[in-house]
Amino acid sequence: MTLRAFIISMFFATAICWIAFSIILFNVNPYDAGRLIFLFFYFSLFLAMLGTLTLIGILTRISILKRDDYVARRVMTSFRQGAFLSGAAVSGLFLMSRDLLTWWNIALFIVGILLLEFFFISLKRA
Repeated sequence: MTLRAFIISMFFATAICWIAFSIILFNVNPYDAGRLIFLFFYFSLFLAMLGTLTLIGILTRISILKRDDYVARRVMTSFRQGAFLSGAAVSGLFLMSRDLLTWWNIALFIVGILLLEFFFISLKRA
């Protein structure tokens, strides 16, 4: 798959995820919703943010570096960082909905994401 085809397909998949999130957000009463609806809410938000952050990361890396080598590595890095940030944001929203979000939880999220990112940066590719 070429980079252009990947970006186009990721754009449409992200748009579908944002539409699904919007439908849940505007058409579901949270007081009457069950756990499955909340699972769909957080999952669709995670996927929508993952696609958006991945696309932003890929396009930023392409516009800044302007080289065509290591395109797959750029895509993987953007996807990984988008997954970390989306997971942290959705986890933070979940903890906030349960009144469990504190400053030290935020600090643990930041430290955990940084440690994971440093781990993946330190891996040597053979």
